Amino acid sequence: MNNDRHRAASLARSYLEKRIPWQQFMDDTADLKNDGMIDELVDLIEHEPQRGGFMGDWFEYQKAIQSIIVQLEKEEEK
Repeated sequence: MNNDRHRAASLARSYLEKRIPWQQFMDDTADLKNDGMIDELVDLIEHEPQRGGFMGDWFEYQKAIQSIIVQLEKEEEK
């Protein structure tokens, strides 16, 4: 399971840094969705709010994604 969490975190970072496209992120995480935290990360990325809206929402969205990524990475260290 920890390997799946590390992979999901790595894929999310790659997507957010624009090293992989959205569809590749979705395809590569499709087989990792048996974990609540991974599911939450994928759901957040899948339902990204529009940037033209209220900026507080965008920053909260980014903080939520980063928080989950860090938690997934910490699971790998255990």
